Amino acid sequence: MSRLHVNAIVTRALLDDDFRAGLLNGQRRARLAAFDLSEQERNAILAIETHDLNQFIGQVDRWLRTPAGMLGLRSV
Repeated sequence: MSRLHVNAIVTRALLDDDFRAGLLNGQRRARLAAFDLSEQERNAILAIETHDLNQFIGQVDRWLRTPAGMLGLRSV
């Protein structure tokens, strides 16, 4: 997952109430469509189960620290 895209997703979720609500309440796939993510990256984010932004961010960070997440980390 590129750091640029992760930062963009998290920043937008922090600043945009509508984006955050969709990200956490069943519209995640549609919200992620605006970001250039690999299939692995998209699936990792879609697999997160939480309705809390802090937990969402924590789970993204944990995934990035796994071997699969590190392999998926792209430079932009």
